[in-house]
Amino acid sequence: IFSAAVSACEKGGKWVLALGLLSDMGAARVELDTISCNAGVSACEKGGEWAQALELLVQMLAIHVELNTITCNAAVSACEKGGEWDQALELLGQMLAIHVELNTITFNAAVSACEKGGKWVEALGLLADMPASRLELDTYTFNTALKACEHGSSWQHSVALFTDFCSKFPAPAGMAAGSVINACRMANSWRLACLVLDREVHRWLAVDRPKSVVPLEAFQNGPRILLHQGGVLAVLKPADVSTERVIEQLRDQFRALGGSELTEVSRLDIQTSGVLVVAVGHFSSTAASYLLAQFAARLAIKTYQCLCSGHVLGSCGSKALRSAALSTVAVSGTKHTSVSLSGGQYARTSFFVKALYSYKGPSGMEDESFSFAEVRPITGRTHQIRVHLASIGRPLVSDVIYGRQAHARESRWCPRLFLHCRRTSVLDVDGRLCCAEAPLSPDLSDALKMMNRLDETSALGRTSVPQER
Repeated sequence: IFSAAVSACEKGGKWVLALGLLSDMGAARVELDTISCNAGVSACEKGGEWAQALELLVQMLAIHVELNTITCNAAVSACEKGGEWDQALELLGQMLAIHVELNTITFNAAVSACEKGGKWVEALGLLADMPASRLELDTYTFNTALKACEHGSSWQHSVALFTDFCSKFPAPAGMAAGSVINACRMANSWRLACLVLDREVHRWLAVDRPKSVVPLEAFQNGPRILLHQGGVLAVLKPADVSTERVIEQLRDQFRALGGSELTEVSRLDIQTSGVLVVAVGHFSSTAASYLLAQFAARLAIKTYQCLCSGHVLGSCGSKALRSAALSTVAVSGTKHTSVSLSGGQYARTSFFVKALYSYKGPSGMEDESFSFAEVRPITGRTHQIRVHLASIGRPLVSDVIYGRQAHARESRWCPRLFLHCRRTSVLDVDGRLCCAEAPLSPDLSDALKMMNRLDETSALGRTSVPQER
């Protein structure tokens, strides 16, 4: 009974309840076994509690409960989700010491932990160790190691690893290509980056070319189609609808019209509205691979509109940059990102101030200043715009996660997160520019109408331009 209950907690990610049940089992003198403890470790992993997962492993050893591959894999994965690359590598060493079998899942989680921690040398070291354990590298292993090299700006290793990848997996692989292209780009090797991209596109087109375009007038229901050409589909995503749900609605329409499969190549947070780009084709198609490569290589350009509170970002027309490494962890199934002072993933965002506003509440008292800005995430990290602005004291209006102190007040006149993807530019498989635009959504436009737009004179004294960091 206890084991079944712990297993149920594991499936729901209820790590506190799972550990409580394991404690109750000990108090009731019910013998703990590997199955119940595995479920407890998995619950900690799903809850992002790497320290609790490792502590449970220590307890298992103390009471002589056998650790197996499943147990340790869950603990390594917990370290990976928590960005604890050193703990993941230490656990791998302990697994070898106590003769617990390592498998590809073990190495993949450890490589991913190194990638998130910016440790590309360690990631490549793990790849070199896999053949000694008689393990084959899969596409996930290669992709994660390529991202680690990308973050480390090690373009030579990226190119060598990508060459090996293509020899083992000849099918189109946009994410892998994008990582090596961006590594070359970051090292100012633009010529090599262009050569890699051009070579891959021609190789992909030789075996697969997008089918004919379904006319826009054929789409009667569902999300509004903004653009459809050369394997690129751009749609207007409404707020409070997930990216997955929008794509599923589009798939239903395409199936009804006899169209191709659709593949997610970018995403918007559920609270964010605006342009969403989707590939017309299956995951390994030329269209999907080319778009995935552009997003991974940071060649796709996404422009957002946002309203942030706090001291204004700058005078109208001013520009600013924010560079700060970010770390994302999953807590009880919810992702949370923060600025990382050590490790983390490189992230950079540019801001362009379009207008300045103030708001008068019901009492007639003027509230704080607000900046309406166009924002371009040069990298594409989870919640990047929201975290970068919040980290300099300019949280987005009605941001329930990163702007909690002002959320209750702002939600009275702006009912949801003020973030909208205004424009996305990519290339289709024929090299033509695709630029899809979506005007600010009505609910956000109405929020702006309730505010007072400031001129330059009235904005004096409110301006505080954040410096590059």
